[in-house]
Amino acid sequence: MIKSFTAVTREIDDPKAAAAEILKALDLEKRLLKNSLGIVSCFSDFDDTGALKAVCDALPFETVGATTCLCSAENEIDQIILSVTVLTSDDCSFEAILIPVEEQYERSIESAMEKIKKGHDKKPALFLSYFPIMHTLSGDMILSVIDKNSGGVPLYGKIAIDHTADYSTAKTIFNGKAFREAVVLGAVYGDVEITFEIASLDDSKTRKQKAIITESDGNILIGVNGKTALSYLEEIGLLKDELMTGIVPFVVDHKDGTKPVARAIYAFTPEGHAVCGGAMPKGATLSIGNIDMGSVLQTSEETMRPLAVREGTVMSYSCLARFFILGADITAEAEKIKSAAGDANYLFAYAGGEICPLVDANGSLKNYFHNYTNVFCRLR
Repeated sequence: MIKSFTAVTREIDDPKAAAAEILKALDLEKRLLKNSLGIVSCFSDFDDTGALKAVCDALPFETVGATTCLCSAENEIDQIILSVTVLTSDDCSFEAILIPVEEQYERSIESAMEKIKKGHDKKPALFLSYFPIMHTLSGDMILSVIDKNSGGVPLYGKIAIDHTADYSTAKTIFNGKAFREAVVLGAVYGDVEITFEIASLDDSKTRKQKAIITESDGNILIGVNGKTALSYLEEIGLLKDELMTGIVPFVVDHKDGTKPVARAIYAFTPEGHAVCGGAMPKGATLSIGNIDMGSVLQTSEETMRPLAVREGTVMSYSCLARFFILGADITAEAEKIKSAAGDANYLFAYAGGEICPLVDANGSLKNYFHNYTNVFCRLR
C-alpha cells in the first residue's frame, strides 16, 4: 500500500525559506514510511532562483517531475507555485531514473531498461513518466521505445511545459536538477492498486462521419480514404486555416477495444500530409472532434469525482490545449479538479502531451500518448 501527502510553496526568491516551508508542511518525521519518492511540479523560475534545488536537496528521498504553467495541490491553485507530493510505503519501493535523449535516444533507453531488469527480480508496477518537449523527437517515439524495451510496463505522466511562447524553459526534474533533453522516470515496485482514466473530447460533439487512415508514417498522416490528408479534410468542409486553430482535433480509434485517442494537428506539409501530435496508425478509424470550455470542465470533473477516495493519491495531468481553451479563466479546470477531489490527496498540472495506458478488448493495458486530454492515475 502507498500513502501520500503534499506540500506547496510560493517562496520563489528565497531558496532556504522555500525548503523550510516544504519541510514544515510535510512533517516527515511523523509521516515517512520505509521507502519514499517525491513528485515535483513547478513554475520554471523555481529552477532559475535555486529554490527547486534547495527543496529537493532538503528531502531524504529521490524526486522526479517536470515544470508546468499552472499547478494545483493541497487546495492551492497558482502559476507561480512549487508542489511536492510524497509517495511513501513500507511494502512498495521506488527508484528515480534519468535517461538522456539527445541523438542516440533509442540506445539510451535500451541501456536504461537493461539496467533496471538486471537490478530487480520483477518489473515495475508503473513508470511515472516525465518527457522533455523537443522539436526533433515526439513523445510518442519515446513512449514506443520505453514500452518495447520495458516489456509493456504501464507509463503514466506528461511532457514538460512552461509559460513561454517557445517553451524554452520547459524541463524535466530529477533530484532537484532540471533538464531540457532527458526523460525522467519514477519506477514503482510492489503490490499497488493502480487505476487509470482519461477525460478527453466530448463524444456528443464528435462528428459521426468516419474515415480510414490508409497511409501514415509515425505521427505523419499521409492518406485518408485513399486521398491526401488535406484533400480529405477539405472534401468534408474543413479549411486549412480552420484546422490549424487547435480547436479541430482528430479522434483516432485503434479498433482494439481501447477508448479513442485525441490527436492535435501541428502542421501540413507541402504535399498535404498532416503532422500530428502522436501516432496515426494505418487502418485506424479517423473522425473529427471538437473542444470547448464547457466540455473541458465537464469531462475533468466527471472523471475526477469517482477517483477521489480519501486513502488514495490522484494525479491529474491536463493538456495545454485545454488550458488555452479556458481563455482568461485559466484556473477553471483546476477549480473543478479541486472541488471534485474533496478530501483526497491530489496533484493537478498542465502538460505538453499526456501519457496514460488504456484497457483493450482483452482487459490488458496498452500505453498511449494523448493530446487534448486530462489523464488520471490513482495509487493506493
